[in-house]
Amino acid sequence: MTRFWCALMMVAVSVNQGAAGVELDQAPAEAGDWGYHPEDGGMSAVDPPAFSWRPTKGVSTYTVQIAADAAFQSRVREQTGITWNTWCADKPLGPGTYHWRYRGAVESGGTTEWSVVRSFTVPDDAAVSPQPSLPDLLARMPQGHPRLMFRQEDIGHLKELAAGPLAQRWQALLQQAEKLLKTPPDASEPPKYPEGTEFKGEAWKKIWWGNRVRAIAAADGAATLGFVYRLTGDERYAQASRDLLMAIAAWDPEGSTQYKYNDEAAMPLLYMTSRAYDWAYPVLSEADRGAIIAMMRVRGSQCFNHLTKANHLWRPYSSHSNRAWHKLGELAIAFHGDIPEADRWLDFAMTVFYTAYPVWSDADGGWFEGAAYWTSYMSRFMYWAQAVRAAFAIDVFERPFFRHVGDFGMYLLPPGTNTGGFGDQAPPMTSRDIGPLMASFAAGARNPFWKWYAEETGADIGGGYIGFLAAAHARDLEAKAPADRPASACFNGTGLAVLNTNLLDGAKNHQLVFKSSPMGRQSHGYNANNAFLLHLNGERVFLCSGKRDVYGSPHHQNWMWHSRSDNAILVNGETQVKHSPKATGRITAFATSETVDVVAGEAGASYENLDRWSRRIVFFKPNVIVIHDLLEAPEPSTFQWNLHAPAPFKLGENSASWSGKPGHVRVRFLEPAGLALSQTDQFDPPPADWAKFNLNEWHLTADCQEKTLARTFLTLIEIMDTPDQAPLVLSPVVSDGDSLRLHMDGAGENSVKVVEFGPVSFAVTAGEFNRRFEDR
Repeated sequence: MTRFWCALMMVAVSVNQGAAGVELDQAPAEAGDWGYHPEDGGMSAVDPPAFSWRPTKGVSTYTVQIAADAAFQSRVREQTGITWNTWCADKPLGPGTYHWRYRGAVESGGTTEWSVVRSFTVPDDAAVSPQPSLPDLLARMPQGHPRLMFRQEDIGHLKELAAGPLAQRWQALLQQAEKLLKTPPDASEPPKYPEGTEFKGEAWKKIWWGNRVRAIAAADGAATLGFVYRLTGDERYAQASRDLLMAIAAWDPEGSTQYKYNDEAAMPLLYMTSRAYDWAYPVLSEADRGAIIAMMRVRGSQCFNHLTKANHLWRPYSSHSNRAWHKLGELAIAFHGDIPEADRWLDFAMTVFYTAYPVWSDADGGWFEGAAYWTSYMSRFMYWAQAVRAAFAIDVFERPFFRHVGDFGMYLLPPGTNTGGFGDQAPPMTSRDIGPLMASFAAGARNPFWKWYAEETGADIGGGYIGFLAAAHARDLEAKAPADRPASACFNGTGLAVLNTNLLDGAKNHQLVFKSSPMGRQSHGYNANNAFLLHLNGERVFLCSGKRDVYGSPHHQNWMWHSRSDNAILVNGETQVKHSPKATGRITAFATSETVDVVAGEAGASYENLDRWSRRIVFFKPNVIVIHDLLEAPEPSTFQWNLHAPAPFKLGENSASWSGKPGHVRVRFLEPAGLALSQTDQFDPPPADWAKFNLNEWHLTADCQEKTLARTFLTLIEIMDTPDQAPLVLSPVVSDGDSLRLHMDGAGENSVKVVEFGPVSFAVTAGEFNRRFEDR
């Protein structure tokens, strides 16, 4: 009997696999992959968690099972017919420990084997945020127009606000609409690149970006006129909106604004045109609608095909794709019932939101790509936040990341800061630049600290119809200064630590920013791992050098993506792996107090010619920084310790000093002795001449020319009130085998400072701060 059942089971398994003819691809996730979620043994911050797995060729749909036991005898949920390789349930699971697995089905019949079983836990405090099913979404959405950002039943309230508390905003919108009537934007079709145009040269950039500007002017002009029409009923605005829409509809969607040809011009047309169509809908004839629908169907297909062919749900780290999906989502909402594929596009967009977004973030509110791209991409995302609130009654601030989204800006750019931080285009971002976004976050999340930030920077929630709608949904909120919060923060998932002396006033703040990221050096977060920045009184002092003329230019690739552009270390003059998710780092220790901050990172994996680079940084607030570097190479190597500033250094023996408007700094290289110090203001290669940046940046190299398998650097940075301030009194550095001990004496509280650095741990003592840190 036992043999019979065993044989029958073997036949059943064989038939099952044979019928499918497809083997489930369960290869481990690689750099650049989203990965399997929930991870085995992981803790989910949201209930239900997002499920993600490697897609398998030949599979048409998937089934996911969730059970209370690893044998799946007590199944909690089974979902069949999943068309994507990610899924989120439409109901919470509740606190507890669960197990999950998945399998695929093929069109010819049969299924694959089940995947390996993974377990996860939903804690009691998990954020409840299920993904509504597509039928539920369609049932919630108004069947008529408008449905993007507001409904027909909202118009009465919006009119009351326009006549009352939002009258000033409304008058500005009316003036904008009147200006559009008198002087319509150029709605002629943007040009293509002439034959022979140098790719990414000056002429190319002018057309590339110019076409984006023209597309926005026409499409957003149409949306503005359509919005004003909805609140006034004045058909002058509607007809002008219609005229712009029809002009855009006459453009060749396979021409200069085709998605692959110029996605910067194509993306605004996805969502701004959709708003105009939705809001000017009553005055559009059937012929008008038909022409617009035909054009938008092509544009939506281009975007959707790009995202799915690029496997966005498994490899979601393409920067532009992370704003394209929600622009496609707006199109899908506006054209539901008109474009046959719109509902599938909507399902895709919502699946991205619930299962694979935002990819550049962490649970603490960190952002990998830096302040400029955080501001740009989150500002655009807030359009989507308004769209899903109006259409589906979804509050994006229920999601864990968005509960903390403003902390990144608040810690990196305290009010009065003009520094920017790491990342493409970040320097010189200021606190005023992010103020309107912080106001928007404050209104959405009801966060009093972010409201305080917006008020301190003199910002409101923004202008135009977007600002009007955001203000319409903002409720009274009392601002509160973050005086009782730590001045410093660590965003572990994105690998950023921000050490501040004054969170309330950037103009009086000394700040050290440190990066060591598990996300590597990809996309716009290209800076070297274990690099640091120093800002004094809200201004840049030790900086990441270079300035992007155009993305991917020789200067961008060969200077800015090279580790020599950062305050980092080269090995034999060679860089970390450039612009790659494989060049990973990690923050291994962090602690903050009123008097001492500590951060450490490991970046050996960022190099092809290094086994270890442990960097430990101790910030004795407000004016002493100790940096300890441990490097181990597979073969004897030289090491170059780099530093960059916006003016020349004064070089001494194993020391350098710098003075400028922000303050004065002395750098002493305590270990090793005999470094060859040099500096230059040249870039290799420099930005393109046509960019006319006229950069004034100086690059210091402390070169340890003796080849060794291991090297230790011990560096002391003193922030001084005057350039001739007496140096901090040091006892001789004590070396005990693999360990170093540094004893410092100074005036005032916590005057005695001691740091002991060993091969696997280090200890810090200053007043009541007495802690040991282990390298992880």
